[in-house]
Amino acid sequence: MSIFEALRDIKGEIAHVSVFPPKEGEYGEFKFKNSEINLLLEELGFKLYRHQVEALERLYSGMNVVVTTPTASGKSEIFRLAIFDDYLSNPSHRYLLVYPTRALINNQFEKFSLENLAFLRLTNRFVDARILTGDVTWEERRRIIREKPSLIFTTPDMLHYSILRRWKDYDWLLKNLRYLVVDELHIYRGVFGTNAAYLFRRLFLRLKRLGVKPQIIALSATLREPGKFAGSFFRKRFEAISEATNPFPRRFLVLFEPKNLNDRQLLRLAVERLTQKGIKTLVFFDSRRGTEKLMRFLLDSPAFSRTSTYKGTLPKNIRWEIERDFKEGRLLALLTTNALELGIDIGDLDAVLNYGIPPDGLFSLIQRFGRAGRKAEREALNGIILRRNGLDYYYREHTEELVEKLERGVIEYMPVNLRNREVAKKHMHYLLTELGVVGWEELDGFEREVMEELVLERKGSLGKNPLTGKLEVRLLKPAFSYSSLRTAGDESYYLVVDEPWIKPSLIGKSGIPELLRFINWLRVKGYIIEEADKPEYYRSLLPGMAYFSRGELYMVKERHTIGKFHFVFAERMNRLWDVETFASKREEVEILESRDEKTYLGVEIHLGRLRVKHSYWGYAVKGRDTANYVGELLRLRDEGILRGEIYSPVSGERVEAGEDFSILNWEKFARVEFEKPFEMEFETDGIWLVFPNGVREVPHEEFHEFFRAAVDKGAGDVVFSIYERLSRRELFPELLGSTTYHLKKAIMEALHRFGIQDEELAFAVKKMVDSKDGVGSGLHAIEHSMIKIAPIFTYIDSRELGGYSYASFPGPPHAGKPLVFIYDANEGGSGLAGILFENAEKLMEKSYEHLKGCGCRDGCPVCTLSPKCGTFNEFLDKWMAIRVWERVLDDRPRNITEG
Repeated sequence: MSIFEALRDIKGEIAHVSVFPPKEGEYGEFKFKNSEINLLLEELGFKLYRHQVEALERLYSGMNVVVTTPTASGKSEIFRLAIFDDYLSNPSHRYLLVYPTRALINNQFEKFSLENLAFLRLTNRFVDARILTGDVTWEERRRIIREKPSLIFTTPDMLHYSILRRWKDYDWLLKNLRYLVVDELHIYRGVFGTNAAYLFRRLFLRLKRLGVKPQIIALSATLREPGKFAGSFFRKRFEAISEATNPFPRRFLVLFEPKNLNDRQLLRLAVERLTQKGIKTLVFFDSRRGTEKLMRFLLDSPAFSRTSTYKGTLPKNIRWEIERDFKEGRLLALLTTNALELGIDIGDLDAVLNYGIPPDGLFSLIQRFGRAGRKAEREALNGIILRRNGLDYYYREHTEELVEKLERGVIEYMPVNLRNREVAKKHMHYLLTELGVVGWEELDGFEREVMEELVLERKGSLGKNPLTGKLEVRLLKPAFSYSSLRTAGDESYYLVVDEPWIKPSLIGKSGIPELLRFINWLRVKGYIIEEADKPEYYRSLLPGMAYFSRGELYMVKERHTIGKFHFVFAERMNRLWDVETFASKREEVEILESRDEKTYLGVEIHLGRLRVKHSYWGYAVKGRDTANYVGELLRLRDEGILRGEIYSPVSGERVEAGEDFSILNWEKFARVEFEKPFEMEFETDGIWLVFPNGVREVPHEEFHEFFRAAVDKGAGDVVFSIYERLSRRELFPELLGSTTYHLKKAIMEALHRFGIQDEELAFAVKKMVDSKDGVGSGLHAIEHSMIKIAPIFTYIDSRELGGYSYASFPGPPHAGKPLVFIYDANEGGSGLAGILFENAEKLMEKSYEHLKGCGCRDGCPVCTLSPKCGTFNEFLDKWMAIRVWERVLDDRPRNITEG
């Protein structure tokens, strides 16, 4: 029976099916230096694919290699076999294997250990391999340093915090390093990628001091121009192996579009049918909350006992237990986040379902779908359950594009910004701390600029070496604490359980080393709930905000700061309360520099440097238990921690202690307004579109078009009188995200008083009121639309983009002009802006096409509404956005929209 047959009784929810044909494998021979390795291949039952042979040939000729073939194509065997062969010839050599996550290391260590046992049986030799990650105890770390194993599995974080920082403890590893293996290279993108690139820069300069030149073996999903990317990332020459020659089974790509069922019902039925047939399945979600919601929905399902959630936040022993049960067939379905996106071995599986298109577009989807179909003789099913989301419906409308991209499986862009000044500066300081002296000639032009800043800050001194006469930078002030590789800045935020003894203990710490030891102790003892970066602090951890972590609800209290360490205290609340908080912010964007520009159909498109300022002036509180939560907020205000006012959702008036407070409808929520806003300012890269002044006529066109429609219905006077009395800008400060709801309600009630019940007329009045807000509402909708579909081009999470629009820009060099900004939301920029600039014309066209093609009347989650909008999705006008694009894109050339 075909795997596709398992879904027969939900075929009414299937929107599209594609079949990818099977492919035969191509094999080759390779003669290792030691004949025992060829015997090892036979022992393991392996036959080398042609691409594995090509990679080994280039590696053995002394080249660095980057292998970019799909999941399950045998990439790891290349370096494992090379290590075993080299170890037989040179037992003093060392090998460093770097993986982006600890979960992946545990899995890969198990695989290596099994092959190591076979190696032992054949050769009576054993490669001593150890794991060195953050959860390895200090006792085990000391044992590793003492026993000097041949092979180390580690993370970039451990290389950063421990190996390079305490390099003398690891000189036995670094001085004898033969192979450096960097797996999952495609994960090193955005800010993490920029940090990692400078981390490896520090490693190579340390190795240069030691006179060591290891060969690099980089492994990745399929990238466009992998040799070029690896060369730029590592600053080394690479030979690329990209053509996969392993066999593939027949694969089905199925798009589900909920019609008769809602999406949860559809997911439930799909899981039930697949598990009923014994088909092992992964279901991917974008959030941990999504996995838990579906698990609860399966409570009364026969599939419940064969299903489990799987998340990176679970303790590792629980994760291993789930992996084992799935491998051995006791579990048949795992509901997971991106924790299983990488190459963790959970055995053979047949089906992968994805709840929507991931926020980074097809980047993650290519990886996830590669998990199914590892056995050539078994069919594989890849399914997407479409949501009401802009990205999902873009690919619903462009199914051929989706199928083509998934069949090719090539990741087009890997955004890594090596000119992020914030990241470069901290790594140059770390480099100087580790080496003591850095030669001027060892640095490129950008690095020299950054070093000069460190010299001005008296962290280093620039002068000539008295012996060589060459310029060099010497360390003056070392970096005492190392910041996370996952963020651009060097500040750390810790969400800490509010125990009364912790604050006094923090104040009593005399220096950075003692403070760091105390932080580690808090982490081990479970007092640190989570670690966050600066943007997350401002979005989610301001005084009084509700924060969920591992099923628990916390209320954020005060922040205590020591240098660059911020301790945000939180009190545990009733975990069953249904309550959420949504920060509200105002934004300003300043243009610092335009580095490139072009014009398309009268719109100026700029690429350059921006300064972005976010002012967080409060937040909304929503949910069934808002009344209970507001009671806690009042207590927090009385304690002097929450400095601001709390406003009722019912009356809009200030809430005082003892007031009877209740939530009546979903559109009602409480509002917190701070006495003084919390402000975050940063520099980044972005693009901006400067629209012609003619688009200012669009609001007038909107008013007249809909007023004429009212006049044609004989209700011109009535409609105009309602229009004059209503203003979104007057209502918004009190109603926030429910402003549109109340506008519609007020219009219907006013028409009813005149004895009119006409939805078309009510819509016309609403659009007339919308026109009062000017062209900014149309530009705001365009900004949202472009960000929503940007992952089609950038292969990066759309949540890493920010945007802002101005009806009339307040400063130079475009004073008074209508502008839309889209910027890299990572401090310093992480390489997204250049890709957006390169694709700006296509992005404009696709935004227009998507807005016009969406079946909604006035904006919806598919086309304009965004969950991260600072004004709660108010001041958005889809009609106006379409009309702006029509004005701009008339007579556009055809070739822009093709492909």
